[in-house]
Amino acid sequence: MNWDAIGAIGEILGAGAVVVSLFYLATQIRAQNRESRVAAMHDILTAFRESYTQFNDGDIADIFVRGNQAFDSLTATEKVRLFATLTPLLRVLEEAFVQHRQGRFDGELWDAMTKQYSFLFSAPTCEELWRQRKDHFNKDFVDFVDSLDKHGYVIH
Repeated sequence: MNWDAIGAIGEILGAGAVVVSLFYLATQIRAQNRESRVAAMHDILTAFRESYTQFNDGDIADIFVRGNQAFDSLTATEKVRLFATLTPLLRVLEEAFVQHRQGRFDGELWDAMTKQYSFLFSAPTCEELWRQRKDHFNKDFVDFVDSLDKHGYVIH
């Protein structure tokens, strides 16, 4: 065997090692992307649960119900408390919207979350918040929320 043949075999083995390395890297990148997507969904769903549990506070629930009956009857302080409770929920949906658009939020979870928000957005207090504050949000998100099919909010 001459040196040219040995060199050619070495080049073939080197090229094969590069191909194997590229396949390994591709596998690692896919796994990392999958983990990143799962982490993003987990963070959003955790934030949603934490924001939504604020309604367990009897005062906030009372303000929400009274605001749905007659928003103008709420005091300025009650309106601030209500908006401070609802705005984080909207921010969570906005984040989910952005993540979903980037392909990082599962479609089934997105659909379920959208249905829950459609219901929430049909509440008179949420409609009022949205009317007053929607210019504080991303334009594409505003268009999305404005296009939601609002389910009739009814709590007696």
